[in-house]
Amino acid sequence: LVASADRLYSIPANEQTFYYSNMSPQINSFNGGIWASLENRLQSWGKLSAIRDTLYVVKGGTIRDDQIMGTIGESKIVIPKYYFMALLAKKGTTYNSIAFWFENRAHPQPYSLTDYALSVEELEELTGIDFFHNLPDSIEQVVEKQLCIDDWPDL
Repeated sequence: LVASADRLYSIPANEQTFYYSNMSPQINSFNGGIWASLENRLQSWGKLSAIRDTLYVVKGGTIRDDQIMGTIGESKIVIPKYYFMALLAKKGTTYNSIAFWFENRAHPQPYSLTDYALSVEELEELTGIDFFHNLPDSIEQVVEKQLCIDDWPDL
């Protein structure tokens, strides 16, 4: 689910964002609303070297039977009921993480992205996915429990 705006460094890289493997059905007002707001914020964090020298991003939609809205088409493409992002910023030897969990629906304004923020550990419980498992366990266990909104400017 890489945004086109995240891949402007070359034409082939940008074209890859339009592959079917990078698509997932979203309610239009969700995609152009709160999801776009977080993607815009994410782009600014990606450029902000004060908070990171590396920023890892995992985006996805839920596909468990109890977390889908239905299917579309003959091939029964799953429509996720929820979408998420898990972020891990590394600056030197310091790590910060944050996650977001959204229902795939319109979110009337005004909304605050902080209302949808949670720890990576909480997101792991909701999705059953072990994010950032390549970190040493001593770091992973600490960083995935944290939720410090102040580590993420303009949230």
